[in-house]
Amino acid sequence: MKTYLPLLGLGILLVGCASTGPSKETLLAMASASQSSEQVGNVTLNSRIISTTTQGESSGGDYIIGTGDLLVISALDVSELEKVKVRVGSEGFVRLPLVGTVKVKGLTARQFETEIADLLGEKYVHNPQVSVFIEEYKSQRIAVLGEVNKPGVYEVSEKRTLTDMLAQAGGLTANADQVVYLLRKTAGAETHPASEELLKIDLEQLLAGRDPSLNVKVGSGDVMSIPKSGEFFLGGSVKKPGSYPIKGKLTVDQAIYLGGGLGDDADVTDIQVVRDIGGAKNEMFQIDLEQLRKDGKAGPTLQKNDVVFVGTSAPKAVLYGALEFIKSVIRVGVGISSTATF
Repeated sequence: MKTYLPLLGLGILLVGCASTGPSKETLLAMASASQSSEQVGNVTLNSRIISTTTQGESSGGDYIIGTGDLLVISALDVSELEKVKVRVGSEGFVRLPLVGTVKVKGLTARQFETEIADLLGEKYVHNPQVSVFIEEYKSQRIAVLGEVNKPGVYEVSEKRTLTDMLAQAGGLTANADQVVYLLRKTAGAETHPASEELLKIDLEQLLAGRDPSLNVKVGSGDVMSIPKSGEFFLGGSVKKPGSYPIKGKLTVDQAIYLGGGLGDDADVTDIQVVRDIGGAKNEMFQIDLEQLRKDGKAGPTLQKNDVVFVGTSAPKAVLYGALEFIKSVIRVGVGISSTATF
């Protein structure tokens, strides 16, 4: 054993000085470059989206006719109005035989049937039977953009919910964040076209069923945008250092869990979060997880491109370094003994 003592000292020194993963400087460089890592797909999230869709439920003829829609109009026993096709003009009017120019924009098909019947009844037919069929829905267009499998502009025949449109767009991609931004016109936008509102909807909260009201109705002119998820960078004394996606709300302790947990020589009182705030200097937070746990508090929430660096406890490093070195020496010794017996 005396033969191994100098080697043991050297081993402890080497292990104590060994790197536990990428340096803090390397992680900061990775964060500034924002290099994307391979991310886990949203299979579970997409299955929840499908389960919350309402497609197939009839709106009961409540679709609002708008500009560009193609209508097929018929009146029983009125030859001039037998399957007449008209497209709604840019001002929301159509011109029909016998009844002339009629404003149709803003009416449902049933309301328009009543309107035509009243006009015909005044001059031509007693109690006319009128039908209005919408052959093309051009006015109801909803854009679904960003991290979905089939981004594009969709024509819909009735009001849809947020999850209806996500399902129609093929669900979320593997890189999607768990948030949807919805840009829509506010009330009175017809007189003030620039009036819009931007809603931020937490998909994780919606699909967990905690707040069903988040599954809002979307309609003509609405734009849904699903951003790409950000990432954070984890290093120091953790088992799996590297870059990881940020999806939804992620705290420091959860981030360490994603990295396989703390290393054997980790110092839980010395955790740093480095954040680029756009200036010449980065912002740094010193976190004591041990104290947070004693206080029953959660760790701070991470932002995109944050760097989390777990410090190393010198006594632990020496102890675990010594243990690992002793194990390796024993393994080598056993190997030599076994060779000698042959």
